[in-house]
Amino acid sequence: MTLTEDLKQKAVEVGFVSIGISNPNMLSGLPHGWISTVCNLRSPEEELPTVKSVILLSYYAWDKAFNLQVNSTYLQGRDMYTPKVPLENYQLYYEVLKNKAWMIVDYLTRKGYTALLSLTIPLKTAAVRCGLGCQGKSTLLITPSHGPRIRLISVLTTAELDIDEPYKEDLCKKCEKCIIACPTKALEPYKITINRCMTYAAEKPHAQDVPNDVRNLEKRLIQRPTLNSYIECTTCIEACPIGKPLKTERTLPAEP
Repeated sequence: MTLTEDLKQKAVEVGFVSIGISNPNMLSGLPHGWISTVCNLRSPEEELPTVKSVILLSYYAWDKAFNLQVNSTYLQGRDMYTPKVPLENYQLYYEVLKNKAWMIVDYLTRKGYTALLSLTIPLKTAAVRCGLGCQGKSTLLITPSHGPRIRLISVLTTAELDIDEPYKEDLCKKCEKCIIACPTKALEPYKITINRCMTYAAEKPHAQDVPNDVRNLEKRLIQRPTLNSYIECTTCIEACPIGKPLKTERTLPAEP
């Protein structure tokens, strides 16, 4: 078994549903720098100058609870995107992803390679180049097996791995269910107006660029389990028919 085959088997064993591999050259030209006020995207070489392979891992987020965010106004941690800014929130799915991805980092480190986690490369567009799926009309990554019901994380490494072919098919075709379902009309085909997204509005309660109608809908529709937490809007995800579990299906992943 090659290192790449062994790595992919390990990724499935720890709970990822798909893994794609690219090299930094194949990711050249992807967006980086500040994207609106949301995050600061970086190239793989900025994260790890000696990087040889970029690994994209997808995890099936089968329950809304994965989209829980806890706001913090007083903890002195650091935000994952902007380490010089005091921590704004915790995101449950990232905590799950990081715990699992550390197992991949540990695996590669034990093999003698340098490896590190990355959440700041452009994950969705990189995932397309790594063969995991297409970027759909909702702008989310759409995978053949689970549609947009996945979360992504990447591992950068000095190991030279076998690369995967970029994903070419447009899985959305003529479907526009996500666009129709969006309560704030934030979506156009393959484009999002970020300040009309309810998740953006919930994440940035004091942002001045959120229209009043969006802010009012966010306050009314976003689920808030506690005073300082909320569950991200997943309306566009739920509307997508690709990989949608049947109501009679058990949505939890099978036990190994």
